[in-house]
Amino acid sequence: VSLQLENTKSYQHCQVSFTDGVNAIVGHNGAGKSTILEAIGFALFDSLNGYKHSDFVREGAKSAAVTVGFISNLDERRYEVTRRCGASNQYSVYDPDLGAKLCDGKADVTDFLRNLNA
Repeated sequence: VSLQLENTKSYQHCQVSFTDGVNAIVGHNGAGKSTILEAIGFALFDSLNGYKHSDFVREGAKSAAVTVGFISNLDERRYEVTRRCGASNQYSVYDPDLGAKLCDGKADVTDFLRNLNA
């Protein structure tokens, strides 16, 4: 339902809200359309698509952060996955309704996301 980018590739700060159904991402060549999809893949599926972690960090910045908000099909609750890279390599799942971090670290986040979609 949402994507937030901080110092990620060409984006200093970007907030995207998605609507139900199909969403179109349009723009000129080099505008950052692919970065939006790559950031979602990086946060939710650990997909680097041939990149290194440092490739996601905006030039001149020390770290980048990608936060993806989604509604689980399993329990119909909202979760937020945040993945940081560069000077800080945090990976966590947050529950906005509870106001609490549910898990932290690559292994725990990956397990949580797998079990949520099982």
